[in-house]
Amino acid sequence: MRWFPNFLSLSRVFLAPVIGWMILNKHPWAWTIFFWVSWTDVLDGWLARKMGVDSQLGAYLDPLGDKVWVMLATLAWWKMGRIPDFLMALILGRDLMILFGSAYVYRQTGQKDFAPSKSGKVSTVIQLTMLAGCFTLSDGWLHLLQGATILGTVLSGMDYVRAGMRMLKSRQ
Repeated sequence: MRWFPNFLSLSRVFLAPVIGWMILNKHPWAWTIFFWVSWTDVLDGWLARKMGVDSQLGAYLDPLGDKVWVMLATLAWWKMGRIPDFLMALILGRDLMILFGSAYVYRQTGQKDFAPSKSGKVSTVIQLTMLAGCFTLSDGWLHLLQGATILGTVLSGMDYVRAGMRMLKSRQ
């Protein structure tokens, strides 16, 4: 069972395209799969800590699963017209900045510890809430969640940039 938390993280990577396809095709099970994948994001880390099986692999798979899943669900809802262009670009841009920025910091410093920040975790929860809201909320409520998503995405992006700059400066 030591492998189960990593399996949950990896399942997000593989289920992300399935969720995207289900959203685009208005599949009746899309919400159920989306809900399950949302819970795997919480469950994998909790189980790893509870079972004492934290691993380097899990430290990479968890954020990778989050990024792939959020990006593909965002693209699907954007394609369906539920997310405006600028918000789609903001979410994807921040996640790509984090991926490429962490790769750059690693190349420059050899530092591998890129733990998610509190603002990043809050931003992910807000983004997932907005993505879940795309299933059923009216435009008014969805716009409210989109505003919160913009704020959380920008603030967490700035937080990650500051953290990356600190890592680069500490190496000099």
